[in-house]
Amino acid sequence: MVGQHEAEPAYRAEDFVADGALRDVCVLDTTIDDWRRVFDGLRAVPGHHVLTWTLSGMTESGALDASAVWSRLEQDPEESASLAIDVDGVWFTCYFFDIEEIEFTFDPSDVVDKAAFAPVRTFVTWLGTATGREVIVTMEGTDHAAMPALIRWRP
Repeated sequence: MVGQHEAEPAYRAEDFVADGALRDVCVLDTTIDDWRRVFDGLRAVPGHHVLTWTLSGMTESGALDASAVWSRLEQDPEESASLAIDVDGVWFTCYFFDIEEIEFTFDPSDVVDKAAFAPVRTFVTWLGTATGREVIVTMEGTDHAAMPALIRWRP
């Protein structure tokens, strides 16, 4: 339910209407330590993950280091990267926009019913558990703190 903290994220069909906009899964006000916990949590992520560097086209899927990723992004302003995690057919993708916000994007058209919501529930729960922080799901945007949360989950 909107605005409530849930033990487990709940499916609401109106939150996942395929309207051309993506949905964002976010942890706000983060530090490099939160990113490290995400990267450490990739060992137990409930799906396949891959980090892709845009300029080199190089991909990595083993143990990743958050400090090394952010350092490389800071050193080369032309470089960008994405971390994609596939949870039962729903892809959650991070583009490393800002160290102060962990943001993964997914396509709501992949969530056609309550059964197809399971990967979203699993991912939100994993991210919150990995970071030890509150996770919100919002419409696609840039100021997630000001946007109404479709889902709000705390570990």
